[in-house]
Amino acid sequence: MKRKLPAFAGATAAGAAMGLLAVTGCSPPSPQENVSQACAASDAMASAIEEFRASLSADATVEEVRTARDKVSDAYETLTAEMEDVAEDRANDLETNVDEFRSAVDQVPDDAQLSDALESLGNEASDVRTALDSVDSDLNC
Repeated sequence: MKRKLPAFAGATAAGAAMGLLAVTGCSPPSPQENVSQACAASDAMASAIEEFRASLSADATVEEVRTARDKVSDAYETLTAEMEDVAEDRANDLETNVDEFRSAVDQVPDDAQLSDALESLGNEASDVRTALDSVDSDLNC
């Protein structure tokens, strides 16, 4: 039998959520925060797997094992969402660096001595390579 909550319970929960947003701010997490969150989610999944393994005993019930399995599944879902944020950060960083690289090449005047632009163009190419290395690292390339 379901228990009915008072009508104001939903409004109270919504108000609490809005208050939490006001305190934490509305800015999205930084790439460093996303990496930290992905690492924390990975640690949580490792813990959930260990809890599952610990639940495997002769006196365990099927329900206990299923509950432990659900924790692993939930941790996996959280981890995959966090990893998407990290990969998205890396892809955005790569896109920004490629755009800046293209722009730098486009800004070199047709009649310029290329030797004048070599260093800055080399730096732009290095930035693209660094961003690409981050993507490769995330993809385990």
